[in-house]
Amino acid sequence: MYRSRRIYSLLRRFGPLTLVVLALAAFYGFGLNAYIGNRGFAEHYDAIMSWRDAHPVSSALIFAGLYISIVAISVPASLWMSVPGGLLFGWFVGGLLSWGAATLGATLAFLVARNAINPAQYGKKDGPYVRFKAGFERNAFSFIIILRLMPLPFFVVNMAAGTFHVPVRTFALASAIGLIPASFLFAALGETAAEVLRAGGKLDSSFFLQPKIMVVFIGFASLALLPLIIRHFRKDDNP
Repeated sequence: MYRSRRIYSLLRRFGPLTLVVLALAAFYGFGLNAYIGNRGFAEHYDAIMSWRDAHPVSSALIFAGLYISIVAISVPASLWMSVPGGLLFGWFVGGLLSWGAATLGATLAFLVARNAINPAQYGKKDGPYVRFKAGFERNAFSFIIILRLMPLPFFVVNMAAGTFHVPVRTFALASAIGLIPASFLFAALGETAAEVLRAGGKLDSSFFLQPKIMVVFIGFASLALLPLIIRHFRKDDNP
């Protein structure tokens, strides 16, 4: 009986994380990254757009589901999925779909990490980690927003927050707020790429010299400064 409970406890704790690792391995093992990347969308742009026009609702749901899955299994640079979102649906609808999918996928990844790590076991002793953990948890909402605005790997924030006692609602809401700018900026980049492809152009180095693209990158540069500005006005919140 004890052994059965022990096995069940291990499966409950590490089962979701094991599934994530296996899904991530399969994702790269079958080369799916080549098909859903921006190059794959560009190569099959006409066929994809024809299918999207014929099935607008289904294509949006499939894109959102794919985005959620990619974020949930912690594929690196998953926020770049907002680019094909803008390419397929325009900056506003594509950005909205990307924002919602990224928030939900990030929350799922956070839950998997928290379930496997079990942060409750790290709060019994004093030390630098425990003090930092306490400071992060005390200001979790503002810190998660700041981390979302910084150019950090998407999955790092999900996994790192999972090591702390952060309420799910706090993580989801803070992530939703922090992901708004990048989701729509990446979608705007995708919409500009779609305009180039419709005109018969190619997504080569000259693509990045277009005025709209320069504006998008100025937006990214401004976005990178936001955490510094926020931290300047919240110096008293450092853990």
